Amino acid sequence: MNREAFQLAPMPEHGNTTNPLWRALWNAYEPVITPLRRMPLIADIDLCGGMYGITAELADYSYLHISTDDVLPTDPNQVRGWLVQRLSDHNPTIRDVVYNSTEAGEHAANGNDHVPLFNAITEFVARRRLGLRLRPTKAVTISGLRSDLFAVEHICDCFPRSMDAIARYSREVNMLRLMGWRPIFQQGGNEWPLSVWVHDGAVVTVAVTLTGWNAERAA
Repeated sequence: MNREAFQLAPMPEHGNTTNPLWRALWNAYEPVITPLRRMPLIADIDLCGGMYGITAELADYSYLHISTDDVLPTDPNQVRGWLVQRLSDHNPTIRDVVYNSTEAGEHAANGNDHVPLFNAITEFVARRRLGLRLRPTKAVTISGLRSDLFAVEHICDCFPRSMDAIARYSREVNMLRLMGWRPIFQQGGNEWPLSVWVHDGAVVTVAVTLTGWNAERAA
């Protein structure tokens, strides 16, 4: 199964995510933000100078800025058309109009329709190969019951590199084997291994689990 196909790009990392205005705009424009995160692009709400807009990071460190012909209104129902530009804080010569369905724009007939908006963004990102790559962050979990029926649950550190998670999993199951535990079930191969172990009336499950996703840009 391709787990990346069902995942969203991670949330932006900054202090604004607890700002009531940021949260209100994020929730209001969720129908625009979620498809961007599925591309996958790291979406954000730009509050700079009161010129509200939606941004989406691209693999080359440029970004898409999504607004209207004016400030993005706090009520999405007031949007009459979309203006999507590719911009860069590091290279001011990058200023591409990806889509413009505002009154004076090339795609004005589409108005505030989301379908042609996302079709244009998807085509642009795919053609320029500007989408981010998602890498899973993994952990090793140990859970089960002791012989006295006391629950056991432990989550090892998160591992950005898959090989480190697999190495930790191997270390944990080898330790169980040395302590006299016996495996009664194993699956998942070397990608998402899971095994069940028993010893003196106790049972534990050791597994590599998904804890989140990291977004990587192109080299």
